[in-house]
Amino acid sequence: MDLILNEINNIIKSIWVNDIKLDYDNGHLLKEDTLKNSLYFHLRTKLSDILEENDLRIFTEYNSGIFKGTEYRPDMVIAKVDFDCNSNNYEDWIQECLCIIEIKYKQGFPSSESISKDFDKIKLYIENFKSDCQYYMATIWEYEDEATSWIDNDEWAKGKLTELNASFENDE
Repeated sequence: MDLILNEINNIIKSIWVNDIKLDYDNGHLLKEDTLKNSLYFHLRTKLSDILEENDLRIFTEYNSGIFKGTEYRPDMVIAKVDFDCNSNNYEDWIQECLCIIEIKYKQGFPSSESISKDFDKIKLYIENFKSDCQYYMATIWEYEDEATSWIDNDEWAKGKLTELNASFENDE
């Protein structure tokens, strides 16, 4: 499964750098929902063979599995599904999350607080839900800044969280 996760990780990064940038540059992204829709579309398209061959699926606004009964709902997950499950409830077929993705699309400096809150949420996921998966924070921040990183040097994120950031470059 590590090989599959590595391939998924590379594809997610490529989608962010190439396809999401192109969608933004061509005016297809306006707010967070269009960013989520675009990311979902590109993931389904580019991961279709991997998803089918490995019984993986992409779900948005995910509140099943480890999140069921909590107040938390990641924007998107890639999950392993057991198609041989005897339950009539499709939700019960989900075995585990392989990737958990939080998405933010904000304008201006005041919005930095809501982006920071999503990082706090991911930190809570990592520390409390004990899921052995890869986490992603995909952020478009329409604000001029230097190279943005939302996490500090704490150990909680190392090897577990990938930041996908986009903002306007500061030309100073």
